[in-house]
Amino acid sequence: MKNDIMNEIFQGWSQEPLKKGWSEDEKYLLRKNGTTRTLRVSRKKSLEDQKAEYEAISLIPPEKGIIRPLSYGELKKGMTYILYTYETGEDLRPVLSKKPEEVQYDLGLQAGMKLSAIHSVQDPFSGSTERAEAYSRKIDVKIEKFHKHQVTFPGLLEAARYIDRHRSLLHGRPSVLLHGDYHIGNMAVEGEELKILDFNRYSFGDPYEEFDRMTMNIHSSRTFSKGLLHAYFKGTPPLEFFALWKLYALTNAVGSIPWALENSPESLSFVQEMVANTLEEFLVDEIPVPRWYRAIGE
Repeated sequence: MKNDIMNEIFQGWSQEPLKKGWSEDEKYLLRKNGTTRTLRVSRKKSLEDQKAEYEAISLIPPEKGIIRPLSYGELKKGMTYILYTYETGEDLRPVLSKKPEEVQYDLGLQAGMKLSAIHSVQDPFSGSTERAEAYSRKIDVKIEKFHKHQVTFPGLLEAARYIDRHRSLLHGRPSVLLHGDYHIGNMAVEGEELKILDFNRYSFGDPYEEFDRMTMNIHSSRTFSKGLLHAYFKGTPPLEFFALWKLYALTNAVGSIPWALENSPESLSFVQEMVANTLEEFLVDEIPVPRWYRAIGE
């Protein structure tokens, strides 16, 4: 029945299922007369949820290489969709480290500039305490699940105690539109042009929260990561950023293994590797600046 409705709504478009990624949504490439679109179908998001995503992402200023929402709707009761433009290119993650250093740095600069464009969209609740309180509750949930699953990964208990002690850093922070999963696994490259994909996890929050998954970038290319930070901050990041980055990165690390156990057991080994890399960077000492950034210099 779903396919019949899709065929009716997207009459004349071929449909190619996309299997990559860990999202619960179904993804398709739609093709017609040389045009390609990206369709995401959800059994969990209401029509209002899809409308909110469409409206939020549409506010991003025109920026080449960032996918744009085109429409949204309902396939049937309990099943909604959102349609995006399609960006050509190859997945960045497997090829980034093979590119010349200057290209890696330039791609990082592009990533930082595109992230600035995304973060230019202000949260209507920015300035209130609502977002900080919501993130503090998120910390509670992650720590609770960490203990529930009796995770014994080296260093994570220390990380859980650290983030619990440093919640006060959350207060008074601005709130903006977040991509929600901003790392090289959601980027593509065509020639030397960077493309930004998949707003499935978008939200509003502290712009520095967006860097909580930088470990994947760093592990693949420190040069790319350096370029991203330099473009985003138009120079050297302030010390305040590093303190919050450590808080957000460790919060993500504490929650990652319980998430994998509950939602994606097949990804557990990859998640554990990313957690280990995060802890290696941030728990060496009390200095908030991660080790890799200190090592490469300015």
